Amino acid sequence: MPSPDLAERTLQLVDVPSESRSEAALVALVREVLPGTAQYDDGEVLLYGEAGAPVVLAGHLDTVPAQGNVPGRIADGVVHGLGASDMKAGIAVMIELARAGVPARYLFFTREEVPVDESPLPALFESGLLGDAELAVVLEPTDCIVHAGCVGNLQAGVTFHGESAHSARPWTGVNAIHELVRGLEPLVRLEPLDVELDGLVFREVVSVVRVDGGIASNVIPAEAHAELNFRYAPGRTRAEAEARLRSLVRNGELEVLSNSPSAPPALANPLVGRLRELVPEVAPKQAWTPVAQFAEQGIDAVNYGPGATAYAHKRDEQVPVANLERCSETLRAFLGSV
Repeated sequence: MPSPDLAERTLQLVDVPSESRSEAALVALVREVLPGTAQYDDGEVLLYGEAGAPVVLAGHLDTVPAQGNVPGRIADGVVHGLGASDMKAGIAVMIELARAGVPARYLFFTREEVPVDESPLPALFESGLLGDAELAVVLEPTDCIVHAGCVGNLQAGVTFHGESAHSARPWTGVNAIHELVRGLEPLVRLEPLDVELDGLVFREVVSVVRVDGGIASNVIPAEAHAELNFRYAPGRTRAEAEARLRSLVRNGELEVLSNSPSAPPALANPLVGRLRELVPEVAPKQAWTPVAQFAEQGIDAVNYGPGATAYAHKRDEQVPVANLERCSETLRAFLGSV
């Protein structure tokens, strides 16, 4: 069967729903279209290609929940639909490079758009099959430029306690919502912190993303809750990030819900240098990606993919067909030079 073009392949992938934790149908499709036998296949992670190849191309199969954007469509040189940008465009490029026999290892995996504790990648890392890899290129949406490193992503809940009372006599209790407002003031006043590494500026930011409290209009609330999101720069460990967040909400009871690590830029890697000869433009990754999981295993990694960052996770998610072609040509040339 002749290989479809990259746009048609991307549309085919978009039209197979694969929201996080429901990726089985897309895993089956990848198995069906890829040549050869998988080096590793546990139903959640597929590893194809040349054993011992220095470069691993990696991409996640899952998407965020649908927003009425399945099935997809191709119009005016653009593929539209759920996951088109993040990151079925990258998966399409990987599939077609693998089908063309371009030398690399091709890694497909599930459950990336959920907390890192659910990632299936640790089992693959424990197998040792990637122990000799020299570089991982994660095909996250980057608009066909190199995005180096990534920020960590710490999600936490904080509870403020009070004492319930009648709202006509609030002085007889302690209003937990008022305690929350006061307790979060240092965080609200906090300015973004710019951290420079290898000439790239990562921005640390803390945000309150959800608040709730109270049980009735005539009751002073005894508890109030907030959810916090801390994006922290490379160089700060998970433990240091948690300690930093606790220092900002000293009066609250903090519970860490998830903590995905940051990753360094890895620009000193010789293979990254070769990639940059083809893609000179580089930017810091002001988001979390699986490059952090590779970095924790001692494998240098960068982000480079065809997806349009401005459209990732949007209702009208989309990717230009020109990006697909440019990314594929660049990776084909890069892998041919390794």
